[in-house]
Amino acid sequence: MTETVLNIPFDDAFRFDPSPTFAELRENRPVARVRTLAGAEVWLVTRYDDVKLVLADPRFSRAAVVKQGAPRVALAKPMPNSLTTTDPPEHTRLRKLVSTTFAHRRIERTRPWVAELSAQLADDVAKAGDGADIRQLVALPLPIQVICQLLGVPYDDREQFREWTELGYSMKMAEKDLVENAMTALTAYIEELVDRKLANAEQPAEDLLDELVRAREEGDRLSQEELMAFGVNLLVAGHETSANQISSCVATLLRWPENWARLVDDHALVPSAVEELLRFNRFSEVGQLRVAVEDVELHGVRIKAGEGVMAALNSANRDPRAFTNPDELQLDRKENKQLSFGFGPHFCLGAQLARIELQESLLALLRRFPKLSLAKPAEELEWRRVLVSGLAELPVNLGN
Repeated sequence: MTETVLNIPFDDAFRFDPSPTFAELRENRPVARVRTLAGAEVWLVTRYDDVKLVLADPRFSRAAVVKQGAPRVALAKPMPNSLTTTDPPEHTRLRKLVSTTFAHRRIERTRPWVAELSAQLADDVAKAGDGADIRQLVALPLPIQVICQLLGVPYDDREQFREWTELGYSMKMAEKDLVENAMTALTAYIEELVDRKLANAEQPAEDLLDELVRAREEGDRLSQEELMAFGVNLLVAGHETSANQISSCVATLLRWPENWARLVDDHALVPSAVEELLRFNRFSEVGQLRVAVEDVELHGVRIKAGEGVMAALNSANRDPRAFTNPDELQLDRKENKQLSFGFGPHFCLGAQLARIELQESLLALLRRFPKLSLAKPAEELEWRRVLVSGLAELPVNLGN
C-alpha cells in the first residue's frame, strides 16, 4: 500500500498549539513522504535523534540544495556560495571568517546596548498606551537596528529592505512572483553596498562587511559573490527570525498570565525561560532541507542518493523521547537541549545574538509592564505564513 504524501505546511500549521500531524508522524511514520510548497516530494524526519542525524551527518548535504534540479522547500531559491549552502571544508572556511565577530564573548559586549535600546522601545510602547502592538514597536525595530549596526547597513534604508526580507521568507503561493522580485532587489541592494565597501577597502573596518572586505583584500579567497551571499543571508536571518521569535515568546507567556507574573517576580529565570520558549514555540512549520549524497536507511526506509530530506526542528522539540512532558511550558526546565538554532556544522551563527535580543527585550517589558496582557484572545491573533513563522500582530494592554 502506498503511503499518502502529505502537503507541508500541514493544515494545522501557523498556530500556538502543538501540531497533531507532527505528533502522529513522530509515533507512526518517523520518516514520511511530504510535498513542499515548491512542489518537491521529499522525506520528512520528525524525531529528535533523527533530526540531529540529518543535520550533522555528511551523508546529508546542504551544498546539494543549490544544484540544478534539487528539491526546494520554499518559494525563494537558496543562494549559492553562502554559509547555508556549502558543506565542509568550504563551509568551514567561510564560517571561520565570521566566527570571531560572532564569538560568544564579543557578542556579549552588545548586551548593554541591546538592553538600552530595549528600554527605549518599551518607552515607545508606554507612549502608545493600551492596544500597542509589540511586534511593530519592539519585535521589529530591535533586531533591525542591531543587524544594521553589526553589518554596516544604513538604518535609514530599513523600510526598504524590511519589505524585501519579509517577502523572502513567504510561504504564500500567491506571492511567488513578489518573492522572486524581492530577492532580486535585495541582492542588488547588497551588491551595491559591497561595491561601496570594496571601493573604500583602505579605510578602517567599522562593521562586519568591512571586516570581510579587508579579509578579501588580504588574500583570504573571499569572492565578491560570497560577500554578497553573506550580506543577504545575515540581513534576512538577522532580523526576520528574531522579530518573529520576540513576538511569539511574549504572546506565549501572556497566554498564561501566571507565567508572566512568575518572570516579573524572578528575572533570574529569564535565560531558562527563553530556552524553553524557543523549544516550545512553533517557529517553523517545515524543516531544514538536506539532500542525501548516498543511499541511507532510516527506520526501514531507504532514502536514495539525490533525494531531499527535511529535518523538522519544531517536531524534534516536542519529542517525548528527548523531553519530559514536551507539551508543557516549563520556564525552569533543566538540560534543555532544544534544536531551534539547528545542530551540527550549520548551527545558527547568530544564536547568542538572538538570545541576547530575546532576553533583553523580555526583561525591558517585564520591568516596565508587570501587568501586561493580551488585548485580544490569543486564538484571534493573525499569523504570518513565512518560513520561520511568527505573529503578524501582538496588541497588548499595559495594565498601568
